[in-house]
Amino acid sequence: MRKHALEGAEILFVTAEWPKPRTEHWRNLLLKRAIENQCYVVACNRIGADPDNEFGGHSIIINPWGEIMAEAEETETILYADISIDELNEIRTRIPIYEDRRTDLY
Repeated sequence: MRKHALEGAEILFVTAEWPKPRTEHWRNLLLKRAIENQCYVVACNRIGADPDNEFGGHSIIINPWGEIMAEAEETETILYADISIDELNEIRTRIPIYEDRRTDLY
């Protein structure tokens, strides 16, 4: 995700099949990815079950501050949210996280 953000991505799209017992991990990791990459995250997680797993749903849209803009439950749902590239650019200007990188060290 960082590579995409460094290349100018403004929205990160994630599709997944996270099992129901780990739904909270799914949510927490996505919140962190939005914050650390200063991007919107639009993530879709499978619902239902197969012979080996039950899936947790909770598809979600998160802003670059890590705030949840819309979230589904464990049912099939269409999510909507207004995404502002101006707000994204303002956040990136106010907190220029990519300027502190030391790529010479890795």
